[in-house]
Amino acid sequence: MFDHYLPSVGIGLPPVALPADCPFHTPRVKHAMAIPGMGSALKARGVRVFPGGNQSFGSVLEFCQELAKYAPTIGPQAGGTLTLNGAAVGSYDYVIKEGPITVSSFVEAEWFTSTADSRSAFVVVKGDLTISAGQTLRPANRKLFVAIYVTGNLSVAGSISMSQRGANHSAAGSNIAAAAIRIATGTFSAVLNPQIPALGGAGAPAVSSTVQVPGTTGTAGTAGGTGGGGSGGVSAGNGGTGTSGAGAAGTSFSGGPAGGGIRASGASLAADNGDANGGAGGDGANNQGGQGAGGGAGNPGGAGSGTGVSGSSGTGGALVIIVVGQLSGAGTIAANGANGGSLSGGTGGGGAGSGGGSVTILYGVDASTITPAANGGAGGAGSGGGGTGGNGGAGTARKLSL
Repeated sequence: MFDHYLPSVGIGLPPVALPADCPFHTPRVKHAMAIPGMGSALKARGVRVFPGGNQSFGSVLEFCQELAKYAPTIGPQAGGTLTLNGAAVGSYDYVIKEGPITVSSFVEAEWFTSTADSRSAFVVVKGDLTISAGQTLRPANRKLFVAIYVTGNLSVAGSISMSQRGANHSAAGSNIAAAAIRIATGTFSAVLNPQIPALGGAGAPAVSSTVQVPGTTGTAGTAGGTGGGGSGGVSAGNGGTGTSGAGAAGTSFSGGPAGGGIRASGASLAADNGDANGGAGGDGANNQGGQGAGGGAGNPGGAGSGTGVSGSSGTGGALVIIVVGQLSGAGTIAANGANGGSLSGGTGGGGAGSGGGSVTILYGVDASTITPAANGGAGGAGSGGGGTGGNGGAGTARKLSL
């Protein structure tokens, strides 16, 4: 019925002939929300338009399968709240696209909304998806998690990333409690009911010293978990005692933020810890002129002190990719943490790196050479003998067969 005409459907328009390149000039409706009022009109004509609103499903896979039953959308849409396997996991956005699609010039606004920290993002491609070399499919803003569902084949010559996109769900961010994210129900490559657990690897403890010592690496995440943030490096002298900032634990929505570095001279001084639940990195602390301390990575990165550089903004995010068909290509799929701040001069300890995220790829056939990554960020270099900040703990990066 949509092959040659857009009917009146009660909005005061007569039938209009459409040009051959119009998105409606096809036996299958290309977009469910092309013009205002069109969604309800298409429903009346028997076209299935996803209703949005609050949703509850057993897993990410089940929700993706449901979304794939509906007509494509014009760009990303805001949904309601989402419950997976009985756990509240915040709100969600969604975009449904008709394949085959080749991403040769990535336009972020066509895939993700601009809302940060409070929503996950579901990307459903009905057909094949190709990411060309030099292109990176990644949201510009932080997300609780991203799920990409491809009903056909996925070829990655470029990259898919949630690096430095973990959500700030602390009280200073979206203030959403972490919860386990059930990815799928059943056994996949010997993994029963794969999930991203609510609690990831532990943050590294603070380091205290009267001399120069490096920070500690955050604990790695396991069984789908994200990594913990590292602790800052220490530089102390002249009878002073320095205590670096501790890292925070990873969560289902973010790798752990990192602690700040320290330079203490002639007195006791402590740097700031990384904030829990994907919050800010710890500020560096310094009490000696001409010296400094780096900030820890987080959302945002902690401030450097003196000659210390601020930590990079970002934590590893959570990424789920489900390919019903074949996964191919030699590109990259990653959810890495961010680096701690180093020093631009003088003496002092470096800030620590934030924890890596979580990457789970479910595939029908794997013909790729892709090794997913969820590396922790690197600790910032100390200076003048000052300790280097600890690295963020690695998160989980895995491939599982459907």
